[in-house]
Amino acid sequence: MASSTGHLDGSTAKVAHSKIIVTAVNQRGTDNEINQLIDILPLFTLMKDSIIQPIDLSADYPGMTLSAWKVVCPNDSFTRGIKPAYGFISHHHGVGLLPTHTLILVDNPVNIRFRATKIWVDLNHNFDLTDDGGAQWYFPMKLTLLKLDAVDRVFSQSLILLDTLQNGMAVGLNQFMSGELRSVQKMYDAAISLVSGRREYLGCNASFRQHRKTVWFGTENEYSASQNDTLYWALKDVNLNGSYNDIGIDKVIVGNNRGEFSSSNAWDYRPGLIVHWLGQVQLIEKVQEGKNGIWEISHRKIKNVGIKVSRSLLIGEKLSKFKFCLIEGKYQPGKLKENPVHRRSIRDFKGKYTYIVVWNADNPNYINDSAELHNLSRNLPDSIRIVCLNHGGGGRYVYQYNKRYETQFIHGFCSSEVAEKLKLQTMPQYFLIDPRQRLISINQRPNTLKNQ
Repeated sequence: MASSTGHLDGSTAKVAHSKIIVTAVNQRGTDNEINQLIDILPLFTLMKDSIIQPIDLSADYPGMTLSAWKVVCPNDSFTRGIKPAYGFISHHHGVGLLPTHTLILVDNPVNIRFRATKIWVDLNHNFDLTDDGGAQWYFPMKLTLLKLDAVDRVFSQSLILLDTLQNGMAVGLNQFMSGELRSVQKMYDAAISLVSGRREYLGCNASFRQHRKTVWFGTENEYSASQNDTLYWALKDVNLNGSYNDIGIDKVIVGNNRGEFSSSNAWDYRPGLIVHWLGQVQLIEKVQEGKNGIWEISHRKIKNVGIKVSRSLLIGEKLSKFKFCLIEGKYQPGKLKENPVHRRSIRDFKGKYTYIVVWNADNPNYINDSAELHNLSRNLPDSIRIVCLNHGGGGRYVYQYNKRYETQFIHGFCSSEVAEKLKLQTMPQYFLIDPRQRLISINQRPNTLKNQ
């Protein structure tokens, strides 16, 4: 992730005396880094109620001395005739003999691919699994959940809680699908078997993939930008210590997609952090834990004046000059002389209001907005025109799309150079510029534009 510290690089932002907004982050979210990460939680057979220290693939070596400890097990709750398994989840709680890991016990590990499975978590980190409350549940993806009541549905996403705090740590567990990333599984199995020592490793096929749930988010209730989108604020506990305000380590993230955040829109937290999002600038006063255990972000809007380097185009600024490939008429692959594809400068569209749309047809957000955009293009006032720049599609596809839906767009392509000039933060992204090509708004919905 290309994170930023949020410094102004020598510039001085002019702070407006706007009121402080406090946004509580009280819902679990996720970010694209965690979703894409392949993180194996290896399981080992529990032998004689003894566990062996966690594996560290970066430091362990064959033949090294291993520490072992006795654990108190809920033996009456185990499936008879089948040995349970144990594993360790990275968690910097600072308690007990393993301050950076949390122990779990898994019942009936040979059938976790097909049946709901009990998981005991050592919440108080004393190696006693009988004093942490009841077992939690892992549900495989193939299990039908229709018959579960409301309480059991809490665990339908295999969310395993690692502590009892309001904004506590949790992991999402699942498994490799049949045949999925087989070479990766073999690599992990070989590496773990090499340093497993006297542990009885069950293999990737009978272990978990873990997704750390370290992101909490909330909605800014007073967001009143012209784009009419909901603004979500999120905090990410990078070092897994249960605190979300470690300076220079934990992240502040913003986005318009509920519960799903991109690492490209994250900043390293520090008091006084400047966040640029869709034309606006906000100052992070502080991040703190509230009285009820819920973390809060205190922030306020400031003026765009004096900001030299930002991740977003800023309202009121003139659009930077760029050129893009434009398609007019029929696209004929292989016939370069007849291809009506040429480069145009955005400056050629001066003199009228211009609505620039950067889109990709595979994006679900664009699918929702496309009907509004098509309707706008067919009822377009003379004072405005639409320039659509496709990000990721080919010339034939763009031409056929335009022909099929009978749109009245000016169609072109958004190259990586154009994307950098526009400082894209969402997909799709909409820019409304005035006749002098100064930015009026970002992500203003097509239906609101029609009514103006």
